[in-house]
Amino acid sequence: MSQRPAELPPPGATDVLYIVDISGYVFRAYHALDPLSSPTGEPTHATYGTLNMLTKLLRERKPTHLGVAMEGGRSLRADLDVRYKAHRPPAPADLAQQMKRTREIVEAYRIPTLFAEGYEADDIIATIVKKAKAAGMKVVISSADKDMMQLVDDRCVMWDTMRDRVYGPAEVETKFGVAPDKLRDLLALVGDTSDNIPGVPGVGVKTAADLIREWGTLENLYAHVDEVKRPKLKQSLIDNKADALLSQNLVTLREDAPVDLDVHALRYDGGDNERLQELFTELGFVRYIAAGPRTPEKAKPTEIVAQHEAILDIDALRAFAARAMERKVLSIYVHTTTPEAMRADVSGIALACEEGRGFYVPIAHRYLGAPKQLTLADALTVLGPLLEDATLPKVGYDTKLADVVLRRFGVRTKGFVDDAMLASYLLDPEVPNDLGSVADRDAGLVLVPFEKVAPKLKGKPVPTLDDVTVEDATPFAAAFADAALRLHDRHLAMLKQTGVDKVLSDLEMPLSTVLADLEEVGVLVDTSMLGTIGESMAKELFRLEALAREVSGHPELNVGSPKQLEAILFDELGLKATKKTKTGRSTDAEALEAIADDHELPRIVLDHRAIAKLKGTYVDALPRLIHPKTGRIHGHWRQNVAATGRISSEDPNLQNIPIRTDLGKEIRKAFVAPKGSVFLSADYSQIELRVLAHLSQDPVLCDAFRSGQDIHTRTAMEVFRVSMDDVTSEMRRRSKAINFGVIYGMGEVALAKRLGIPRGEASRFIETYFERYRGVATFMQRTLEEARKTERVRTLLGRVRILPDLRNSDRMKRAQAERIAQNTPIQGTAADILKLAMIRLGEPVVPGARMVLTVHDELDFEIPEAQAKKASGLIKEAMESVLSLDVPLSVDVGYGPSWAEAH
Repeated sequence: MSQRPAELPPPGATDVLYIVDISGYVFRAYHALDPLSSPTGEPTHATYGTLNMLTKLLRERKPTHLGVAMEGGRSLRADLDVRYKAHRPPAPADLAQQMKRTREIVEAYRIPTLFAEGYEADDIIATIVKKAKAAGMKVVISSADKDMMQLVDDRCVMWDTMRDRVYGPAEVETKFGVAPDKLRDLLALVGDTSDNIPGVPGVGVKTAADLIREWGTLENLYAHVDEVKRPKLKQSLIDNKADALLSQNLVTLREDAPVDLDVHALRYDGGDNERLQELFTELGFVRYIAAGPRTPEKAKPTEIVAQHEAILDIDALRAFAARAMERKVLSIYVHTTTPEAMRADVSGIALACEEGRGFYVPIAHRYLGAPKQLTLADALTVLGPLLEDATLPKVGYDTKLADVVLRRFGVRTKGFVDDAMLASYLLDPEVPNDLGSVADRDAGLVLVPFEKVAPKLKGKPVPTLDDVTVEDATPFAAAFADAALRLHDRHLAMLKQTGVDKVLSDLEMPLSTVLADLEEVGVLVDTSMLGTIGESMAKELFRLEALAREVSGHPELNVGSPKQLEAILFDELGLKATKKTKTGRSTDAEALEAIADDHELPRIVLDHRAIAKLKGTYVDALPRLIHPKTGRIHGHWRQNVAATGRISSEDPNLQNIPIRTDLGKEIRKAFVAPKGSVFLSADYSQIELRVLAHLSQDPVLCDAFRSGQDIHTRTAMEVFRVSMDDVTSEMRRRSKAINFGVIYGMGEVALAKRLGIPRGEASRFIETYFERYRGVATFMQRTLEEARKTERVRTLLGRVRILPDLRNSDRMKRAQAERIAQNTPIQGTAADILKLAMIRLGEPVVPGARMVLTVHDELDFEIPEAQAKKASGLIKEAMESVLSLDVPLSVDVGYGPSWAEAH
């Protein structure tokens, strides 16, 4: 037996035929998946499961030759034995309906079908495999049917797409104990209850394998049946010889089905996108509406490149502007030298107002022989009025970048109704949403990569678009606006189908403008204070290094060396290693925390790392981020990163500054208000727990918030069954951990680790919590059950998160998806509430007020000092009333000279 694992041929191999046992997959999906239904109530789970497996094949293997085997009505095997499949009841109506729908999908994918009256799919596949191998082709059978493993050899493998397993001769022999060419005889002895094939009673797979290995064939076994040593087995073989030979005939795959191998007819050239989209919409397969199939015809870059041209003079630009006004749409993308909007120069502007025709206005291409180009000022004299016209609908990709960049040149854009980046993010926040991926996935367009047009310049390792000739840059650059326009109508239909169209129009698009305001305004940082903090940190780092060397007994110790630490901690000090790496024992934060109570060195190293990280990430880095003209830091706020809907920040990432540590507070002191103003912080109090109370309608949780009671104290009272006066600080600490742990799906192991208590105690703690908060337990279970049916969850405002791993066979991935399913409605709704508040407070509440930061559940402002009290009340009222819940929202407001003192 060869021990070499079976492998699939390379994707796109032209000498490989893929054959799909589609009926087998429909039956399998029907019995394996929880029921699903379309928007009209039509059952769809078997169809959906089969579609998943089919698209996996198309996506991963990229077959050039493909066929689907269909059942051919009443089987000829029924003429051999009236018992064959006779016990099977008629197919349920909902299964038959889904089989019909699956055939419609196969037809829409334009996959050739193989069919012969009276022949089962197994026989059709066997016939085609024989003919394909004779024609010099290799074959991949997409199936999980054990009978078809008889066909496996060095030119044919079987691929179970659901379990992602490939079976070659070695795998078949490992599974059954015999080679594929002996499998027929083994199956004849074993029989098959699902098909009513009798076999020999008392003979299982192991016994059958032993017999076939010993005697070679079924015929030879019966020729020597008197030599079988086990009396009971021998008698069963003798008594059931007729059934064994009949079973052999029934399990034998016939290779004479009247189907021809037409290699040309089996060539796969892609599906009918329009018909597929109709079917996916009817069936409610939103993920596939968003993803869309690809056809080779739509995968040609020439489609999007061919009709793009440069605009080099003002008259041509005016003509385009007139056409855009006539067409009542403008697609725009501003190409910049850097993604830092407040520092970037404009290389050129991409424009479009009708699909398939894009334009590029080069601005700053400077090379020998470059054509004369419009200046940015001249271009904006024409485009500015269009961009500032709120009645002219505009679309684009990453429209906030264009907004911030153009503000620096006196143009404030209005009227953006769509952003392909945000639309894609809302359709599925966990797939790539760069323009190339979005265009390919949602419109079948392939954008030319920048690397293909960018020159390799000596002394300039990272070229920008203005280094490229206008001739080469035009098709690349103009495609951005063209793609965004083409995506607009497609995304509009997909957003409506998914139910997130209002999330885009009413939340994310208005928020984009508010975030542009934040990037433009920036925040003031006191560099002298940072210098003082840095000096203090450096002294503390020096002290900790000296202390580490002293307690370790190694004067030469480099605290930053994992190898040195590993040897000292585990070899010399004899501490227990709790984590392994590929090269040894881990000394990461988790590993050091686990042994921090056993010796003082791990804690010293952890403290050193924490300080060094804060010093490098913030104290040393922040001064370098100060804009040379404004004197402020202009961070980058992103809407399309966190799958929960949370806003993230970059350059700097303010969300990682510790909130409660002394060092974190010191760093926050460096964020200050300008002279005559105060720094005002408005922070939602326990917003996620309040959302949980609303969603779960738990009476205890709701009562606590409505009465203004401290929720962690109330939980301590419930869990420990004590009065308010008897709640200790330790009880409250533990209750706080579980209150927030519930939101994030924390189990007993994580809670035990968080609280430093035995696992059994943590388990009882969680059990008691859910006994007292039965509404929360019911909500969590209901949310999970609904998510399993639809593979998605939603926030109160309709934001969606797709979770295909809820049905993953990998237990770890499935458990993670379950935690996300229970958490997303809570955390996502909290994120949406903050966004609503930002939009409401986008305009100044008092003259001179400016929003400067948003971090977690907090909004921060610069407020004229004389208006601070009034602004506090207005901001608090706006944030608390932005969305009506069944429990009150609560906002803590404070102000002072710095961010730290505003808390």
